[in-house]
Amino acid sequence: MAATVSVSKGVFAFKRSKGKTQNDATTLSALDFWGQDEEADIKKVTHKNYVHCWKSITQTLNNLQDKIHAKVFEELVAFVKSAGENMRRKDYGETNDIPTACLVTGVNMPDHNSIFESLVRLLTEGATPHIARLRSRDCTTLRGAVYKMITQLMDQGEVVDPEMYEEVATTGPELKRAQCTMPVLTAWYKELSSSSAEKSSPTKSGSCGQMTARTPKKALASPCKALGSPKKNIAYPMSERAGSSHSGKSPRKRMKLSEKPCFNKYHTLPLVVILEDVESFPSNVLNDLILICSNHIQNLPIVLVFGVATTTAAVHRSLAQDASACVAMEVFQAQPSTHYLNHVIEQVLMSDKVPFHIGGRPFKLLLDIFLYSDLSVEKFVKGLKVCMMEHFLGNSSSFLCCSASKRASLIKAMTPAQLDIIRKLPSFRTYVEKCPPKEQAALLLDEKVSKETIVTLLSQLESWYIRFCCLVKVVQVLTSTLPLCPLGRQVREVLATCLSQPLVDTEEFQKAAKLIKLMSREEMLPILRNILEILQDKLSNDEEMSDMHNELSLLVGRLSSLDQLDQVIEEPNRDEEPTVSLQASDRFVLKEKLQELAKKKSRKTNMYDSLRCDVVELLVKTFEQHLQPPSSQPLHEIMFLESSSSVKRLLVGVPRPALTTALSNPHHYLQCDCCQLQDPSSILTTLPDISVAYKLHLECGRLVNLYDWMQAFISVIDDEDEDSAKKTVDQQLQARFVQAVSELQFLGFIKPTKRKTDHVARLTWGGC
Repeated sequence: MAATVSVSKGVFAFKRSKGKTQNDATTLSALDFWGQDEEADIKKVTHKNYVHCWKSITQTLNNLQDKIHAKVFEELVAFVKSAGENMRRKDYGETNDIPTACLVTGVNMPDHNSIFESLVRLLTEGATPHIARLRSRDCTTLRGAVYKMITQLMDQGEVVDPEMYEEVATTGPELKRAQCTMPVLTAWYKELSSSSAEKSSPTKSGSCGQMTARTPKKALASPCKALGSPKKNIAYPMSERAGSSHSGKSPRKRMKLSEKPCFNKYHTLPLVVILEDVESFPSNVLNDLILICSNHIQNLPIVLVFGVATTTAAVHRSLAQDASACVAMEVFQAQPSTHYLNHVIEQVLMSDKVPFHIGGRPFKLLLDIFLYSDLSVEKFVKGLKVCMMEHFLGNSSSFLCCSASKRASLIKAMTPAQLDIIRKLPSFRTYVEKCPPKEQAALLLDEKVSKETIVTLLSQLESWYIRFCCLVKVVQVLTSTLPLCPLGRQVREVLATCLSQPLVDTEEFQKAAKLIKLMSREEMLPILRNILEILQDKLSNDEEMSDMHNELSLLVGRLSSLDQLDQVIEEPNRDEEPTVSLQASDRFVLKEKLQELAKKKSRKTNMYDSLRCDVVELLVKTFEQHLQPPSSQPLHEIMFLESSSSVKRLLVGVPRPALTTALSNPHHYLQCDCCQLQDPSSILTTLPDISVAYKLHLECGRLVNLYDWMQAFISVIDDEDEDSAKKTVDQQLQARFVQAVSELQFLGFIKPTKRKTDHVARLTWGGC
């Protein structure tokens, strides 16, 4: 190194010593955090099963997201295309009305982001790539709203990948705010239209209104260099300057300019501005933005899309009269979140494609959070993911929760330790106890017999759940039209009841059975035909459902061919009827005699009553046999999550216990050595100020003296000895105490009181 001391003679490179580089360093994956007390083999298999299950669910949800709003999105895309075509016609009037689509999305705010992402993707594919998404949090001022709108519109010169749209829409091109004006946007759009019309030809343009080449971003979306100042751009259109300077450009830039898309002259693509949450926009910003767009509607085919969570009346309340007169609004109603949730439940939770299922308690918990919190399907899916993680993490037997094709090889390769995990399951032990003594010994000692039994039981469990879900739909069709709907109108309500307890034993089903026995033939026949259609799908796979379908179809045929409803089956013999003598007595005795007479007297029954009773008996018998909770099935612990305590702890917040734990033991959350307590009631000087103040106020009664409280706080915080205590309180310590007291008041532990001015009142007691 002596020869290289002087840096003025040259620059020298020294090779790095061989060792661990950043690429060679061990990186932790999700598998490293998966489980702690499990074996390595079980840990790897359960993680693989979880990834496979969640991947299958995600794929199903992505397909469902596009299908659920397909109709309203198709109508909205057609509206945008027609609006753009109408505004570019020569005979378009001198009106300043802006075509506006009002998309009513519902109050499920967390789902709106995914809804608008799907809408942007469909608009980009079928209508226009020039789209701007505006949110109220980014548009607090008119200048900011215009800047966001123009930068996003001019940045959409090419079809953007939907996955990258969020980044593009947020950052946008690097433009100065002075250049983001409507005249600049008008000049850019005129240049785009004119150059597209000049270069369009019948052979290259293809179908009208569609692009045949992708527009490079730099040629259209970066007007900083090409446009110059706004005034020059208006005086000298962009097409003239581009034509005069085209020959002086480099070959690369000439190639990019020649790749501009070819649009039809009268079908230039519109500019779509999406306002996701119109109700949250400031009224002045929304009004001014609409008026500005209205003034330039003759030169710019702007189409507005309003995202409304409540009703369209909220939009009219936010707009002034002059702005409301410039909006030609058409309403589009998106599907409600409850409709979306029903499809998620039917295609995910009630599907045989996913081996994981949830029991009654977790399902009711997720439903309660959805119905009483935010009506968000996105959060429902996240809760389902938490349930799945808890099942695969906390259940060692979940290594068999996979598809039937993979399960056979796993069971065949099970070790004795893994086999003992299955044998120790409570449901398997109950199954063994019901078997004969000879079979019990074989199930507990012989590995071959145990593995064969496990394969059979899991196959039966899958078949049972398919039959279970089919009958749940049957119950929903049968009882959804009854008065007062004892079991509910939706499939989710019937499913929650059937997962929790036997359906026939519930009070709601008994009420429903009584109402079914009072149905007329005109009401019952359509319901029974719908039930036959549901059972028709399960005929090839399930013999029991096939037998039920055959019996029910025979009864339906007899009901359909029944013409004489008054045909008497059992006609009582009036001569043999017992005679009852009614003597003078009090009215209570007379009432009892009349009731006994009514019971003894047989009622006339007809053919329809007999057939209706047969139908009800068949359905009740089937429900009693198959609609039992999953906990009644052997090895249900492998595929079903029954416990909801751990899931509830993760999904439902309990702020008061969390605050108490954080204040009494900060080490629980901070994990620092300075806050670690040997005794939970002790107080250290290194604790946070609010924690010290909280522990001191617990030693007081209902009223806390502020001066004594502050002196105790200072004695704990200050490191000086008590003998050398100052007569005057340090202002810094006093300010820290006041801040701690204010934080405790904000958290709800204390409040001011009028009984004593220098005291505060406690609001928590005991073990809170």
